[in-house]
Amino acid sequence: MEQKEEQKKKKGIWIVVALLLVVTLAAVGVAVWAVFFRTQTPDVIAPDYAPQELEENAEPIENDSTEKLDAPAGGGAVTLMYQNGVSVDLSEETATFLYGNPGESTMDILLQIVIQDRVIAQSGRLEPGNQVTQLNLLDGVAEQLEPGGYDGKYVLSFYDRENSEKSALNTEIPVSVTVTE
Repeated sequence: MEQKEEQKKKKGIWIVVALLLVVTLAAVGVAVWAVFFRTQTPDVIAPDYAPQELEENAEPIENDSTEKLDAPAGGGAVTLMYQNGVSVDLSEETATFLYGNPGESTMDILLQIVIQDRVIAQSGRLEPGNQVTQLNLLDGVAEQLEPGGYDGKYVLSFYDRENSEKSALNTEIPVSVTVTE
């Protein structure tokens, strides 16, 4: 009887050892996959200081007011001009839309177009009195998007015109994004 109990104990120990071995192998497999095989899509983060380069596709807003809004000391004031639809052409790798930083604003703006928490396009510095209607997609985005409709957003980062520091204020505007081949 003692022999049977001892055999049961040994069998139980082997089962536990086998189970631990399987769990360890699974953990190692997941770690190897995460490090070597998973494709990572890094998010683009808006810089803390305004980009030095102006947006190359910026054009002046016609009949724009040059009178600035009143802004408290150490603060800023912005007005927004935008179209809530974005068209993405995968073959051209461009996003077409309308976003303007009216002349009465006191801040420079960096615009990002985002789908599913992924930045697909980003502007350079957009000064007051200018608008942008087209941006190139970021590298690799065209291969990741499928034709169709998406809920997206404009993410706006505001920068002080005197010292280029990023404002504590950021804005997100919902937009619909249509992707075509």
